Amino acid sequence: MSRRRTVSWPDHVRSFIGYCLSEPLYRAFSQVPHWEWGLSDHDVSTLTHPHTFLVGRRAVHLTDLHLDRYHPRHDRIVESVRELHPDWIFITGDLLNVPEGLPHLFRFLEQLRGIAPLYMTLGNHDHYSGVPVSQFSELADRHKITLLVNQRVIVSTGNGELAIVGVDDPSLHRADLRCVPPRADSRFTLLLAHAPNILDYVESQHAIDLILCGHSHGGQWRVPGIPTFWLPPGCNGRVAGWHETDRHRLYVNRGLGWSFLPFRLNCRPEIAVIEWIQE
Repeated sequence: MSRRRTVSWPDHVRSFIGYCLSEPLYRAFSQVPHWEWGLSDHDVSTLTHPHTFLVGRRAVHLTDLHLDRYHPRHDRIVESVRELHPDWIFITGDLLNVPEGLPHLFRFLEQLRGIAPLYMTLGNHDHYSGVPVSQFSELADRHKITLLVNQRVIVSTGNGELAIVGVDDPSLHRADLRCVPPRADSRFTLLLAHAPNILDYVESQHAIDLILCGHSHGGQWRVPGIPTFWLPPGCNGRVAGWHETDRHRLYVNRGLGWSFLPFRLNCRPEIAVIEWIQE
């Protein structure tokens, strides 16, 4: 069993501030969509991972949608995903910010689900939104989307298995890693988690081959010559890209949306593609 971590008072304070600020800010800026800046285009990053039983398979990872209003850029994201021909699509939380975003969010998710099986988990803003987890689950089921909240599914790949594990948001200390399955020779275990601090929770006995997360927005605002000055609680200094321990690899995706202010600076939105290759 994974050890529980206590929540520090600075984390409590920052989470409370985030909760108080998120709803009024997102609600206000959603009324002026033309104010968005730096979000209209996205990068596609390719991640390769060796595994004999998944050679030739491909998945797309998206995160931090913050989708309260549907924009033309969301159509471009769908088309980019379609052109990548994924076998699976994974989304690691921060789906929306306010309840009014639900129809817009599921309009987007339904299009993705038409491309490939879709698996997702929740982030801190999904909890801040006030939308109950039960409502997310009901809507996901209705749209044939798999929502994983401290749960796993195991998908057969013919001669092997892909275990998809989704934990609740680690930045709010809701992740429970007891859902990670034991190691199996023909199994690749993928962990979906919203925040990069999940790497501080996993232990040597957790048989996880790859961890995908978001939450950081890559810093969202990058000023040349100045270290990243905006990171939400739960990043623990992990801004973007690869991070590793002796036993585990984690990729931090910059995400597709914005937090608090509707612009990105020198930090383009990102779609990540995982391609499995021969060992």
